[in-house]
Amino acid sequence: MTLLTQSTVNPYPHIYLSPHLDDAVLSCGGRIWQQARADERVLVVTVFAGTPPPSVPLSPFAQALHTCWEHPGDAVAGRREEDRAALALLGADLAHWAYPDCIYRQSPDDGFFYPDWESLWGEIHPAEGRLIEELATRLATLPLLRGGALYAPLGTGHHVDHQIVHRTAAASGRALTCYEDFPYAAEQQSAPEEEGWREELVPLSEEALEARIAAIACYRSQISSFWADAAEMAAAVRAFTNRTGSGRPAEWYWKSTRS
Repeated sequence: MTLLTQSTVNPYPHIYLSPHLDDAVLSCGGRIWQQARADERVLVVTVFAGTPPPSVPLSPFAQALHTCWEHPGDAVAGRREEDRAALALLGADLAHWAYPDCIYRQSPDDGFFYPDWESLWGEIHPAEGRLIEELATRLATLPLLRGGALYAPLGTGHHVDHQIVHRTAAASGRALTCYEDFPYAAEQQSAPEEEGWREELVPLSEEALEARIAAIACYRSQISSFWADAAEMAAAVRAFTNRTGSGRPAEWYWKSTRS
């Protein structure tokens, strides 16, 4: 596992955009493991991996989440360590961009953009336009091999950060493959809202499924957000992937036919 730096110049055949420090592994961990095992280099870029400025107070909502995550001190730094462990297990390289998670974003005029749980699943705040422009510029610099695949969330569940990453990637002009946003996709139908996509079912070996489950378990702070414990998580992942593959583990993707 390599942390991508400016000196890392070799392009990748596979680059996954992960809104948060767990999303790519939650949704694509089996495929990432299979690609790495096939000696195909994989880079996972977490877009919103930045620590909020220490001079800016957290919202009560963010403080409550930090308490749930049980990370003493710098909660985001703790989550980055979890991400390193998960991606090392899968055999992928990583890059952590310094943009903060939506729960931390604010402005002097508007206050906190997303101050409560409900706002996470609503519309993108109007003040986020500049951020989207910055992300589009940054996306253009990704070291993607010619003919390589860029993966982004489909946006299932309508989380604002997933919406932002999907929108930016879809407008990039690169050949794009979208993945289901697990675990939200377990409760909601996943399908692109726009035309011009082809479905792709990726079967997973039992070993790949076990690797995905083990990698998700590395995100200890996030398990309680969705499941009672790691055992319930493992059962949910197994049930979802088996449902996806009609009795055999698989992951769904959608490839753009417009690029």
